[in-house]
Amino acid sequence: MADEIRRLSDELARDPSSLAFLPLADALRRAGQLDVALRVALRGLDRHPYVADAHDVLARIHADRGDLERAADEWEMALRLDPAHGSARLGLGFVDFRRGNLESAERRLAGATTADDPSVAAALAHVRSALGARAAGSSVVAAPDMVTPAPAIEVAEPNVVAMPVPLPAAAVVELPQPDPAKARHLFATALDAADQSALLVDADGLVLAGSYTDADGADVADVVAAELAGVSGEAERAMRHLGLGAWTSILVEADCSVVAMTPAPLGSLLVVAASRETPVGLVRLLLDRALTRARDWLARVA
Repeated sequence: MADEIRRLSDELARDPSSLAFLPLADALRRAGQLDVALRVALRGLDRHPYVADAHDVLARIHADRGDLERAADEWEMALRLDPAHGSARLGLGFVDFRRGNLESAERRLAGATTADDPSVAAALAHVRSALGARAAGSSVVAAPDMVTPAPAIEVAEPNVVAMPVPLPAAAVVELPQPDPAKARHLFATALDAADQSALLVDADGLVLAGSYTDADGADVADVVAAELAGVSGEAERAMRHLGLGAWTSILVEADCSVVAMTPAPLGSLLVVAASRETPVGLVRLLLDRALTRARDWLARVA
């Protein structure tokens, strides 16, 4: 198997656009090398943002790191790209189970396209058993963190290639950590065109990363960031007043551009802008991709 992992590493080195990053990242995940696996998956996603399996493998890495929120985000993205993605439904069922949302977990698992898979059937039976126990007044399932569903709800392998058995860390070259000094170009590979911008702003209206270019090509990031100071707070207050829960994104279609924004870690705000001709769905996808990049970067430099 050492030869297999080296072959995948060599293949990826020869052709960075290769999908070999999928089995490589998953092998590292299984070996417990989660930081390296994360960097391999993120680099692969830079080149293959529309591959559902790429979001699936990243979600599994986040799940193993204990970050169910990011894992759920990536599995949701996989489903947007491929509504029939059984592994993503299985993963979201796992997240729902861990959160105690048993009804939702049952719906997701029952709707998985891999429902005839023995592991999915076992997971579904486990969830239904927990539902039955809860209906009978059992106190055990009331605390989902007491349950360890991973053996029953094991995420399926990506559909692209078979996953190799994990091997020692020496088989893979360690990738460099992100350089905070290059924060201005953080989102460069997450965007698709020159008329697109991405900007990460802190709660005080200061630029954390990214850039924002106006119609004349000038970087007006500082001005835009200052204008956006307090937007997250206002959005939160409005949502509380309306009783609609937490806000997740805002999209504005203006005369010359489409602007989307979403809350980011540490109280920051992420903004993505594109030309008015850009499809709204693509702008939302760009926002999701930039948010994944921002979360990873903030986790490293915070």
